[in-house]
Amino acid sequence: MRKKRLELDKVIESKDGLKQRFDEILETLNSRDSLLEEFDEEIFNTLVEKIDILTPTHFIFEYEIGGLAK
Repeated sequence: MRKKRLELDKVIESKDGLKQRFDEILETLNSRDSLLEEFDEEIFNTLVEKIDILTPTHFIFEYEIGGLAK
């Protein structure tokens, strides 16, 4: 029973962390007064955790909330 409780606590903590991160991202995006017309380093750094460079023309972006994009 204790083991199950510890596992559940970890899941809840993980979800809370994701929600907090998602809220931070939304706050950053919603703080803009206008449409994005050029590269914004603050938004990029808020959204992207890691970039894997496969070739000079192919990248994989790992987002802060766990998603991937190619």
